[in-house]
Amino acid sequence: MAKAKEGYGRGASLEDELSCPICLCLYRDPVLLSCGHSFCKQCIQKALSAQQQPKATYSCPVCQLQLGPILDLQKNFQLCSIVEAFLATTSKEQQDEGSAEEKEVVPCDFCLDWSQRAVKTCLNCDASLCQAHLNKHNAKASQQDHVLVEVGAGGLVEERKCLEHGRLLECYCQDDGQYICMLCSIAGCHKGHNIISLKETHDRQLGELMDIVTWLQECKSTLATVLEELQETKNQLKTNTETVTSQLQMLFEEMKTEMTQKEKKILSDIESNEKEQLAYITKVKKKMEQRRHKAEQDLQSLQKMKEQTDIFLFLKEFKLAKDRIRSQNFCVEGTDMVVVQLDQARIDCCRRLMWDFMSQLGSLLEDVHSELTNQIKRNSGASDTGTSSNSVQGDREQALRS
Repeated sequence: MAKAKEGYGRGASLEDELSCPICLCLYRDPVLLSCGHSFCKQCIQKALSAQQQPKATYSCPVCQLQLGPILDLQKNFQLCSIVEAFLATTSKEQQDEGSAEEKEVVPCDFCLDWSQRAVKTCLNCDASLCQAHLNKHNAKASQQDHVLVEVGAGGLVEERKCLEHGRLLECYCQDDGQYICMLCSIAGCHKGHNIISLKETHDRQLGELMDIVTWLQECKSTLATVLEELQETKNQLKTNTETVTSQLQMLFEEMKTEMTQKEKKILSDIESNEKEQLAYITKVKKKMEQRRHKAEQDLQSLQKMKEQTDIFLFLKEFKLAKDRIRSQNFCVEGTDMVVVQLDQARIDCCRRLMWDFMSQLGSLLEDVHSELTNQIKRNSGASDTGTSSNSVQGDREQALRS
């Protein structure tokens, strides 16, 4: 109690320190003057407005320090945070005090002069006991089996009593599966039934609980093992997939590289052959043009010689012309060109070879796919086995529940 008052005193003092000197309430949007005093922004604005006079300076309402004709109200962020923290703490303390007051205090039924606070309720005695009377109650041998519950259990106490006789439920009817009082087993509707005590029922249920705990522990261990195996299978599957993918990518890359190299080689050979034959054709063409030019010159000379009227000169010039023509080479050289051609038969042959290769490659890849499919089926079979095991466990669980 003293601590509470002490805390309250400190809270009140702190509240005074966090109050505006003008409105005497907790700071709201506090601002700081140059003299060091803080006020609510709205409060200081009103106070300074009342001071406003022509060519006059403002002064602090607390210390009367001259502040100047122009003021810059700076927000006091630190003081604002302190006020918010104080309000949050105060609100929490008030809530805690309200919760403590709302909690019901039950007095001891056996205290005479000054009732102490009860700590337990005895269902057999139908009384609430303080710690001292609870110790005396438990010391009696005849009351060792009494049922003690928390104070203020309310509806829990009513659930422990027979609705027909108002007595404490002390027995269990195995025929009807109900908790009953002693009168129900002697003269009530459960007379002649297979009746056992709550203690015996507790022992049996406790044994069944231990069986279920053992079974659940086995299930937990089995599931942990299965999860580890599944994780290993997942990791292995990922590794295998990466390996197969890498191998196939490398294989196809090698095939593409080989085909590209073949393509470049063949096209390069065709281009080289074209260049060589074009060079040869150019050389032969130049030679044929030179011979044609000489033949044209000799032809013009002979045509002009026909006009010679001097017989002697004609014979002399004609003889020289014949000798010159005989010494020249006007033969036509043949050009055996190697022209690359692909007839439809060769194209069809290449296509057959390509499809044969693709068919063999497809067969190899189909074998890989079949192997993967069989592995998935084997894994599915293992899962089905696990499902059967789970079914057996489900039957055991159903048996335990029954």
